[in-house]
Amino acid sequence: MKKIVISDIHGNMEALNRVWEYIDTVEGEREIICLGDTVGYGPNPAECMEMIGLRTDKICLGNHDYAMVSNELDYQINQYALEAIEWTRDKLDDGLRNSIREFSEQIDGDNVLYVHASPDNPMEWKYISNKRDAESSMKKMDKSLCFVGHSHIPGVYTDYALHRKKRGTELSREGKSIVNVGSVGQPRDGSPLLSFAVFDDVEWSVEIVRLEYDVGKTMGKMERAGLPLFLAQRLKVGR
Repeated sequence: MKKIVISDIHGNMEALNRVWEYIDTVEGEREIICLGDTVGYGPNPAECMEMIGLRTDKICLGNHDYAMVSNELDYQINQYALEAIEWTRDKLDDGLRNSIREFSEQIDGDNVLYVHASPDNPMEWKYISNKRDAESSMKKMDKSLCFVGHSHIPGVYTDYALHRKKRGTELSREGKSIVNVGSVGQPRDGSPLLSFAVFDDVEWSVEIVRLEYDVGKTMGKMERAGLPLFLAQRLKVGR
């Protein structure tokens, strides 16, 4: 089965619609898993929440999702993000807030774990942005493979030598791997291309998919909504 693993949509409907277009071309049996942060930053939080609820099979809780139902993290959040969170809170009705309360801290699969931030303590919201971050978390993993988002920076990290194919990367069931799927709605690796992963649980291989979408349309929506200009401008540079 193909597992389509998406994360960090952040209210970006144009990017999410582009992902659906891609998924509709994937042949065979498939499952869609969202690692969280469907809301925050972007101009279409309610629409993205509704679509994720309709089309995904499993959903993890992200820190921006959590901020919709709790102000516990407000003191840790930078000015621009907090302004967007406060704007987003006004856009979600009670039904969507209750949906967030049902999101899972982690999702367990067959020797695979899915979390928003890190496998060692999902609710501490640790970032996995490089090999050093990943190595620290891998030591505490009890499964061979973990998918994460949160940092918005895609990458495949392992405790063994990788074998890359023309499309994708072969993983090992014996070793340990962490795959950061990147961000659908706000990439931060220097590219504006949206990012997500396709995991083949038969071949035990993963591909990081990068796609263009209408960045300008999302930026225009953010500006008209009065969201911080900084958050709109960073979409076109991927930072």
